[in-house]
Amino acid sequence: MRAAEYIIKFLEEKDARIVYGLPGYNILEIYEAIRKSNLEHVLVKHEHSAAVMADVTGRLTLKPGVCLVTAGPGALNAATGVAAAYTAASPMLHITGHCSSREKVQPYHGVEDWLFLEKIFANITKWSKTVDNALELPYHMEKAYHIATSGRKGPVHISLAMDILEVDIQKTLNTYKGEIQFELKNAARRIAKKLMELEKPIIVAGKGVLRENSTMEIEELMDKTYIPTLASRRSRDVIPFNNKLNIGYTIIVGFGNVLEDLRKFLEEADGIITVGLDRGERESRDIMELSKSKRIIHLYQEEPPYVEIIEDNGKIIEINTPNLKQLLEELIREANGYRSKWTNLENRIAELKGKVESDLKEHAHRFSEQKPIHPAYLVQTIKEIVKNDDVIFTIDVGGSSSWAELYLRQNKPNTLLTSDRFGNMGFTLPAAIAANKVKPEANVIGITGDGGMLMTLGEIATAVEQKSNIKIIVMNDRQYTMIKNIQRSRHGYPPFQVDIHTPNFNEIAKSFGANGIKVDDPRDLSAMLEEALNIKGPTIIDVYTTNEYENYRYRL
Repeated sequence: MRAAEYIIKFLEEKDARIVYGLPGYNILEIYEAIRKSNLEHVLVKHEHSAAVMADVTGRLTLKPGVCLVTAGPGALNAATGVAAAYTAASPMLHITGHCSSREKVQPYHGVEDWLFLEKIFANITKWSKTVDNALELPYHMEKAYHIATSGRKGPVHISLAMDILEVDIQKTLNTYKGEIQFELKNAARRIAKKLMELEKPIIVAGKGVLRENSTMEIEELMDKTYIPTLASRRSRDVIPFNNKLNIGYTIIVGFGNVLEDLRKFLEEADGIITVGLDRGERESRDIMELSKSKRIIHLYQEEPPYVEIIEDNGKIIEINTPNLKQLLEELIREANGYRSKWTNLENRIAELKGKVESDLKEHAHRFSEQKPIHPAYLVQTIKEIVKNDDVIFTIDVGGSSSWAELYLRQNKPNTLLTSDRFGNMGFTLPAAIAANKVKPEANVIGITGDGGMLMTLGEIATAVEQKSNIKIIVMNDRQYTMIKNIQRSRHGYPPFQVDIHTPNFNEIAKSFGANGIKVDDPRDLSAMLEEALNIKGPTIIDVYTTNEYENYRYRL
């Protein structure tokens, strides 16, 4: 078996179904092996999109998405998407070609440092390796898969020297076997003991819960202990919004006002339990700032060693676990019989949600006749039309994401997909294509700005080729509006270099063979969105929106 064939056999044995990529000079042997295999291949138009699609596939399947690109520029074009997957803790196999091991001086698709890809990707992946010995390939593939799926999940990078791909590897070195040791029961017992000393704790759930498919365990813990829960900013879908103990909103310090009722919950609490947040994540810091007098228990997944850290005379306890789901299961058993001393939570939370949702709706409808269309009214209208829980939203970066995150509420985990804190624009369209591939039964709706859409126009062709049943709503406001607002409000600068000459996106969509709809009158918005959402196939909805607005008074 040639090395190229082994790679594809390995992916099939790991139950990979789709490879996202773009063929190139250094990886043609792998593409020939794909042609002869049962794997499906999605041909992207830019390597960044392949990484985004692999990222989303990893989130939705909980198995590594596969991104395959050529050496040098192909690999580096994908780097932004790989870095985003790293911040999102999304499992991914990022496989790239590389220069021949016989061409280490001024190689094609390379630079003078032959290991440059390994070094670059070492900073944005869990593990990065250049393989130049075919006999070592099985070991490194197994190691890569283990690292991508263990502890805090994330991308790994393997670059393959071009000349090893045709080498026969019938005789191989020992296969990699990873070992993880962690005393779950002891850790859970320790957490339960500290939990039982608290009267009114609050849980803050983050993306680690999503990556471990542990929403059910968090809900069971909430129900049995009567503890209310907040979500971290970029994991708003971690707990169903309609859960009666889910406070429903998030805490963001330094970016607008904190809702007073949320602050009151934190002030009343005597302890905070964070579950699945990254150590040092902004929400962790925000909560620490608002909760200086409280006990803190951090449960997270990072790189080994897996240990317990006690700080500040026992006031802060940190536990780094390789398996958050199993730890939660043990904690539920160990905390059996404990019930917090919160009272009337269901009514308090229902009243809070009712007040906030009503105020947001009123805020949006205040602009129901404004032209150009106000983004708040646009997203509120989407919210009113889309009643089905079987919907996945993919959200870009910028003003469009601010309004989408402010208004949209989800009752299923992993259905509000963003580029996480890396904030790479051009996420929405490739993410929607991947979501539709992995979850064809779901309604996939992307929300992006004109800037994000301009970065990925070529993927409309991919959506047509894949017959993607997706709807992409473009807030066409002809500016990088978020940057303009930051220039003004945070720095006192006049707007500079933020105006965009935008095309007619719906006509561009039609030129690719997709569906295109343009909306520029708020009176037509509801009817035209409803019509568009019922059309089969890739559909671009170009909404002419205003670029002059004030932000909502709270960040939620």
